[in-house]
Amino acid sequence: MKHIFLFAILISGFILSFAQTIEIDARNSDYQLIEGDLRMGNAGPVGSKIKVNNKYLTYADEPILPVMGEVHFTRIPREKWEETILKMKANGITIIAYYIFWIHHEEIEGQFNWGDNYDVKAFTALCQKHGLWAYPRLGPWCHGEVRNGGLPDWLMQKENIKLRSNDPAYLSYAEKWYSEIGHQLKGLFYKDGGPIIGIQLENEYWRGKGGESHILWLKQTAQKYGIDVPLYTVTGWRNASVPEKEVIPLWGGYPAAPWNTNLKKITKNESYLFQQPINDESIGHKENNDKYTPDYSLYPYLTCELGIGNQLSEHRRPIIDPIDGLAIASANLASGSNLPGYYVFAGGLNPVGKLTTLEEDRWESGYWNEYPDISYDFQAAIRETGEIAPSYQQVKSLHYFLNEFGSLLAPMQPMLPENNNDPDDLQYSFRTNGSSGFLFVSNYSRGFVKSTKNKVKFELKLKDETLSLPTQNIDIADSTIFIWPVNFMLNNITLKYATAQPICNISTNDTITWFFKATNGIPTEFLFSNKEVENVRSNGATIIQNENSWLIKDVKSGLNNPVFLNEKEGLRHRIFVLSEKQSQKFWHFKDKENELAFWSTANLTLDEKNQLRAFSTHQNDTIVCFNSQLSLINTTNTREQKTSLGLQQIILDNPEENPVCTIAKADLINDCQWIQLNPGKYDSRNELYHIQLFKEFSIENTAAIRKATLYLLGDVSCKMNVNKRWVNQEMQSGQVSLVDLTTYLSKGSNQLMFDFPYTDNETLFKATLEVEFYNSDKVIIGTDSSWTSVIQYKIPAPWDHPKTNLVSCSSHTPERFQNSAFTLNRFALSVDAQSLLKYKNAYLRINYEGNKAQCRSGQNLIADNFNNGTLWSINLNSVDFDQTEPLIIEIEPWHGHEEIYFDKVPQKVKGSIQTTVQPEHHQLFSFYYMNYQ
Repeated sequence: MKHIFLFAILISGFILSFAQTIEIDARNSDYQLIEGDLRMGNAGPVGSKIKVNNKYLTYADEPILPVMGEVHFTRIPREKWEETILKMKANGITIIAYYIFWIHHEEIEGQFNWGDNYDVKAFTALCQKHGLWAYPRLGPWCHGEVRNGGLPDWLMQKENIKLRSNDPAYLSYAEKWYSEIGHQLKGLFYKDGGPIIGIQLENEYWRGKGGESHILWLKQTAQKYGIDVPLYTVTGWRNASVPEKEVIPLWGGYPAAPWNTNLKKITKNESYLFQQPINDESIGHKENNDKYTPDYSLYPYLTCELGIGNQLSEHRRPIIDPIDGLAIASANLASGSNLPGYYVFAGGLNPVGKLTTLEEDRWESGYWNEYPDISYDFQAAIRETGEIAPSYQQVKSLHYFLNEFGSLLAPMQPMLPENNNDPDDLQYSFRTNGSSGFLFVSNYSRGFVKSTKNKVKFELKLKDETLSLPTQNIDIADSTIFIWPVNFMLNNITLKYATAQPICNISTNDTITWFFKATNGIPTEFLFSNKEVENVRSNGATIIQNENSWLIKDVKSGLNNPVFLNEKEGLRHRIFVLSEKQSQKFWHFKDKENELAFWSTANLTLDEKNQLRAFSTHQNDTIVCFNSQLSLINTTNTREQKTSLGLQQIILDNPEENPVCTIAKADLINDCQWIQLNPGKYDSRNELYHIQLFKEFSIENTAAIRKATLYLLGDVSCKMNVNKRWVNQEMQSGQVSLVDLTTYLSKGSNQLMFDFPYTDNETLFKATLEVEFYNSDKVIIGTDSSWTSVIQYKIPAPWDHPKTNLVSCSSHTPERFQNSAFTLNRFALSVDAQSLLKYKNAYLRINYEGNKAQCRSGQNLIADNFNNGTLWSINLNSVDFDQTEPLIIEIEPWHGHEEIYFDKVPQKVKGSIQTTVQPEHHQLFSFYYMNYQ
């Protein structure tokens, strides 16, 4: 018995040695609030002014904590602008940021394009239509993975000019650019009742103190042309130029680093740490050797480039985890940030220029990275196809929390631990006003599996009390992220704490419905002050009441197990705790007229006409409405029933049908015709004669020729002359020959001549000329009946014009050439175009083996992909293609010497490609309020 007792003591001590109580002292949370010190612009109309102090933004003199997401209108088809804006709004985005890329609007000097897909005025007006603020980023240099950072080639090529400086020559061009923007956005600024609440000047302007005068000139020039706004900002990281009190530095942090010059896995990233300072040295590729540091205490901590994703580059192809954006945003909020701004929230497709492609490019424009010509997917929350990504669902409940309770959080100071910089450290912070607050915790860091933090409890020392939570020590596993409320008011009821994250609330009649998100692996409990609560009930939970409090333990997650409690004054409360997976399917819409809450397996948007759109690629979806007075109306493919709580539940029955899609090998020269070279009647006296074949053609394109390749196949070898110049390469018989003609061809008229020996044998020949331009256009010219020939002894001189005859052609491939095809991994994809008309979106899924791939319609490149081991998607309703012709998929194979970092190495099964088309079903609902007063 004695031994057992000693053993029990030892075991008890062993367990206790692993328990840890994290103490946070919040009693000294006061800070100095400095108002009216920053020299911003017109704050807007009386009663709705937007102002900024050194800690947060205010609207009508009340704290706000907006959510900003970036999207580039020139990278999204105009007909998809509104759909994208509504998807962003449905996620809780309140500010839409966007670059205005100079090169997109003035690719050719003096020729501005503000129409069609480049209409910044129309895009900004759409933001206003849907109740969102707008935040243009003006440049002149923007970066955004655009060619020259957005500066036009014609400006880059001027010799006597110093770019991005106070050089008078450069300033004259920059001023004209700002005047154009001011003209386009006239009437849309906040002071005029428009949505534009601020602008960014330049981008990543790393000139330190010496660059302040240029930033100040840009601000003054913007104001000169009517760009008078409540906020003027710059990017603040690295050696940023920040003229004191004239602009606000904004910050950022990314999950990966496509600019890194190595191929190593990143296992330490400060973007996931709860810490200050806020200058993330990992953004960009330049070393910061200048110790210039502005006084950051003058400014609020706001961000503009939190990476919910990252772009794929030639040499780094990460797969961003769905919770990376959530972890980075949570880390910034925990550290005191009062504006999460995402770059980019919605991906897109690069437009194609008249002269060049417009992506950042190493080989043509000397930039740091090589990116796809078209794809700007960025692994964003809304993908380049318009699809909702898992990361979108991860941050949605966080944004609803900020939309609903950001005014409480914004003035709260972060209480941060010291020396919490090891990747395995538990990240925690308490943002507080001294008596209440929010506890932020993260045990996640990309590329690093964090240890489970065992037996954790938090002790919060407040001004008037000390709170210990939760009731039992908890284990915090890897990838756990949460925000817990402390002394949080549910109307007149004090919630002392909850081990679940608040999302939002809605009011109907005499009931307030609250939504919380459970924390994975941690039991949900609520502790309420007893003096304000009449009674509590909850199915399956443990309820403990004493003279001071109501403790509700082990609350079940789901739609059927709410907690009910009544205020002593009679108001009824209902609390739904959603699991983390359930919270991803929760939707909250709030405007001046409506506040709606749904749980839906389909994705949802709500437009200005109060039409609810449900959309997904599934055949069956469910929508549950939490507004008891609301009735959804839809006349097609739906069934209605009630949940066990009497909530309206709608079942969506979408038709099971998929557009037909077929794929086949597409030989580059298979589609062209065979030319019969042997004469109609052979004459042995002319055995030294030649058979000469001619093709005249014109190359007309606004861009220069990037590459020209000729593919030939025939029975006999030949010589070739291009534009009166002999090509010093003999073409072999019986196999496909490749000839580089890039330097031989020119824009305008061209001529090919092939010289063959005169023979009585059956002689066949075919060829394809493939010409690619710097704007990615591609022209293919193959042998057909338009070619001509002549049989003669003489070799034509450059000034000769032989009299030729049309050739005789055949489409039949003789058996001897059956195995001589040259495919270049090309595939022809045929889609039933008529079936696409039924859908707003139809996604072509492509799984292929290879390094890169391009999709073309005719001569136009419409989509491309850098392989990172994930599925490639193309929205067939977002790209412009000739529906009468097959799409051509061209795959660049692996060569074995690529230097690429992969999170997931793609499969390398030679010649593998699979495709399907998956339609997106849409259902539109209207609604009305029953017994609505």
